Amino acid sequence: MSTEAGEKIAAKSPSGACVFFDRENLCAIQRVGGHEALPVSCRMFPRSILMDARGTFLSLSHFCPTAAGLLFADGPPAAIVEAPGSLLDVGPLDGLDAREAWPPLLRRGVLMDLRSYDAWERLGVELLTREGIAPDVALAALDRVSARIATWTAGDGPLADRVDDAFAAAAPPAAALDRDDVAVKRWLAARLFACWLAYQKDGLAAIVAYLHACFRLFAEERARGENALEAIRRTDLRVMHTQR
Repeated sequence: MSTEAGEKIAAKSPSGACVFFDRENLCAIQRVGGHEALPVSCRMFPRSILMDARGTFLSLSHFCPTAAGLLFADGPPAAIVEAPGSLLDVGPLDGLDAREAWPPLLRRGVLMDLRSYDAWERLGVELLTREGIAPDVALAALDRVSARIATWTAGDGPLADRVDDAFAAAAPPAAALDRDDVAVKRWLAARLFACWLAYQKDGLAAIVAYLHACFRLFAEERARGENALEAIRRTDLRVMHTQR
């Protein structure tokens, strides 16, 4: 259906499910009207988009079964890469537009520069996905590194140097990991990358706290008897789509 403003929205059944979706033929809107007829939230799924002065950044919701499966697939180490055309060719990209916003906060009242934030994000992804480091240990290491960076003041020299030095000093203990651990670490890195909270909260500590919350919710889903893949899917449903 359309609103008076011309926006497309999908009605829900009493259970909360989309009335246009059925398991046999999938989406009736897409089947009849094509991809361009979809409401924007459906057209963008499973993409999460952040646009800032550095460019356009894309992460995925792993509520999508295909995206979740990729976390468990064999392949090269996780890294930030250029998005393939198949993820971008969906019409105008919709997400958080921070192109005119100030850079992310280091801590309350203190701005980062984009070069330093970019380094923190890139090195944070590397730390979270580093081989042989358990997920909780990697998160704790990122917490310590970020807390050290957040104490920076203008008299300490370039902030980018503090970022580089803090990550270089991080040496979390190694451990034997199984396939599920590796997938969880990749998923946590995906929640760090292109994180909207960089422009919505008050510093690096808030982003790390969000990652801890994601990991706790994942543990709750595992405790309900879900396997790791389904626990990640259920967690991203809660974190990215229902906000519960």
